[in-house]
Amino acid sequence: MYLAAHKGQKSTAANIAKAYDISFHHVAKAAQWLTRQGYITSERGRSGGLSLALPQDQINIGHIVREAEHMAGTPLVDCMRKDGGQCKLRSACGLTGALARAQSAFYDVLSDYTLADIGTESPALTQLLQSHTA
Repeated sequence: MYLAAHKGQKSTAANIAKAYDISFHHVAKAAQWLTRQGYITSERGRSGGLSLALPQDQINIGHIVREAEHMAGTPLVDCMRKDGGQCKLRSACGLTGALARAQSAFYDVLSDYTLADIGTESPALTQLLQSHTA
């Protein structure tokens, strides 16, 4: 959202972290991942920085969240692990299926939205985001 609000400008992970009081290491790791996925570009050097690699209306929120969750490999509960986890109730418990359906619905709803849809092209949100520059 920060890069979308500052379109046409390059920023650094340090600037974003400082602007929102977020851990630099967290922002740097997220930026690195988003770069590998092709959502942002990262250029080194004096005039380098981070910027969006795609138009805002082509960056799907659900796709990003689904990819990030998949990469993290941490399921909602142990029984949803690929190996089945250690839960002794799994064979008779309906929670696993209910949580899987809820998680799928969560991703489906987020997939209806792009970066542009969540307000980054809203003048009010853009002003708020730009007021937090480092």
